[in-house]
Formats: sequence, C-alpha cells, structure tokens
Amino acid sequence: MRSWKRYGAAAAVNGAVIVLVLCIKGNGQMIYYVDAFGVGGAVSIFLGLLGWVAAAGAFDTIGYGFSIFSSKRRDRDLYEYTVRKQEKRSREGRPYLPFLIVGAVFLALSFVMMAFITV
Repeated sequence: MRSWKRYGAAAAVNGAVIVLVLCIKGNGQMIYYVDAFGVGGAVSIFLGLLGWVAAAGAFDTIGYGFSIFSSKRRDRDLYEYTVRKQEKRSREGRPYLPFLIVGAVFLALSFVMMAFITV
C-alpha cells in the first residue's frame, strides 16, 4: 500500500508541474501540452535521480555535519553515522523508483503526443 502512495505522490508532482506550465504558457495549442508533459516527466525523473543519489549515501557527510548541532547526537563519528543510515535505507527499499517510473511514463506520453502533432 505504501508503494501506491508513492506512485500517487509522483503523479501529483507531475500533475502540479503540468498545471503550472500550462498556466504560464496557456492551453491554446497542442504543443503546449507536449511541453507541459515533457517538463513534468523530466522534473519527476530528476527528483527520482536525486533520491537515488541520496539513497546511495552521497549526502551522509552533510547530514552528519548538521547532526553535530543536535543535542541528541547518537553517533561518535562519521563511520557510525553512515552505517546507521545505510541500515535504515536498506529497510526502506527504493523510494525513488516511483518518481523514475512515473516520470518516464509522462515523458513517453509527451513523445507520443509530439508524434501525433507532426503527422
């Protein structure tokens, strides 16, 4: 069930970006819808890639640096912090995957709409 919520969140982000692009450009021509779906898909894909990089631990050093300011610091050093975060992420699965998949679907829809415009 949690996975469906993530797919819904990814679709909502795409929908919001599509509405925003259509509000900026207008909705008088079909090419504006192609642009909106393409931008929405690209934003979702980039969010998914950012989540993938974060899940790989690229920002652990920055997180540890901010944890120094916390009064409830649990870890002695960066190594312990990284190991604890890695164990936590291994239980979460792949939360970035819905953004990649939904973004790819919206980007593909953009390409399909573009194909029908040029025909």
